Amino acid sequence: PDLGMHALQEYLEFCHSVQAWEPTETGLDEFTWSWEANGKYSVRSAYAAKFWGREVIP
Repeated sequence: PDLGMHALQEYLEFCHSVQAWEPTETGLDEFTWSWEANGKYSVRSAYAAKFWGREVIP
């Protein structure tokens, strides 16, 4: 899908962040899900993320 230049820029910044990340022995892993206000994964929000921006044509 064509998400535009802003989405491409965000993706490239994310890739750069992932490449620059270094693990630490004392740091705890923390995962947050940006599709929910509380940061926790849900199937409902996963479907929303998967189909975000799509048009339904009957």
